Amino acid sequence: MLTGDKLETAENIARSCKLIQQDMTIMTFSDKTVDGTQKKMEENLEISELCKRQKKKKSLLIEGETIGSFLIFYL
Repeated sequence: MLTGDKLETAENIARSCKLIQQDMTIMTFSDKTVDGTQKKMEENLEISELCKRQKKKKSLLIEGETIGSFLIFYL
């Protein structure tokens, strides 16, 4: 788990620590609405499936405020 004031900061820290590598596909969640989170979840699921078929590595960046939308979405 990493943190930063912005997604870009977290990504830069992760790259510096080698948690995110050059060959990884990065999926992000940064929408603060339930509808936006659901749409992004569907998009990221498609990306994840494509990466799986192509045997590519992937990483996931989630903005802190978006976690609330996840909880609402799943409850």
